Amino acid sequence: MEENWKVYVNGEIVPLKEAKISVFDRGLQYGEGVFEGIRCYDGKIFKLEEHVARLFDSARAIHIQIPLSKEEMKKAIKDTARANGFKNAHFRPMVTRGVGLKLGFDSKGMNKPTIVIIERPIIEELYSLQSGGGIRLAAVSVRKIPACCFDPRIKSLNYLANILARIEAQASGADEAIMLDIQGYLSEGTSDNVFLVRKGALYTPPAQSALEGITRQTVLSLAKRGSIPAHEALLSMYDVYSADEVFVTGTGAGVIPVIEVDKRPVGNGKPGQITQQMIELYAEEVKKGEPF
Repeated sequence: MEENWKVYVNGEIVPLKEAKISVFDRGLQYGEGVFEGIRCYDGKIFKLEEHVARLFDSARAIHIQIPLSKEEMKKAIKDTARANGFKNAHFRPMVTRGVGLKLGFDSKGMNKPTIVIIERPIIEELYSLQSGGGIRLAAVSVRKIPACCFDPRIKSLNYLANILARIEAQASGADEAIMLDIQGYLSEGTSDNVFLVRKGALYTPPAQSALEGITRQTVLSLAKRGSIPAHEALLSMYDVYSADEVFVTGTGAGVIPVIEVDKRPVGNGKPGQITQQMIELYAEEVKKGEPF
């Protein structure tokens, strides 16, 4: 039960009901902070090194100095995992600029970031799929913020555009959104990267307009290992509609087949052969995680 969950807050691991931060925290006030999503499979934390590295890169990009080393952050995550004891779980380490009692945008002199690590057990996968099933996508009007305004590689606490995109997609009857960049090219989903399969090859948008997903990179590496041609390319909705297969990738959900886009069936409306191959390869890859 949730009341037994443990949370890391600024160096202490406490019961969930005792986990508190200030209402003046800049993460709450302005979304000033960064986070990561990390999965644990059968007692092994997957790609912990890469996720912690990206957390530090994101923090540095928005001028937050994390008061822990990378090894100390890894230890804090593992300590939280041991305190909870969940074999299959989803972590979210978050770092904010800290408490600012003087309201306003001036962050001068703030040097005590807030660090929180939450963990929840995975009982069902984020997308619970029937055998041979998949999810439905819809292209939405909410556009991805361009890199000239805010670099998409920064995994910040401000996901409002993604949330609005998901709301719009679900209002149309879809499960997830496809977000386009301001030029109309394919960017990503709200919490995942998008892959297409055409004539036996994989295609995904370049990371210049999308999060440089760790699962995305894992899939590209697995494709190379499986002798599947893989390309980063500018893609339009035409490419999506005419694709033989579509799937999305993300740390939370792994590799998820897509069976419909904008009311159009993908291929024959069932997960395709390469999608199934990537699901199987990824399922083997997550076994290589780091024990806590």
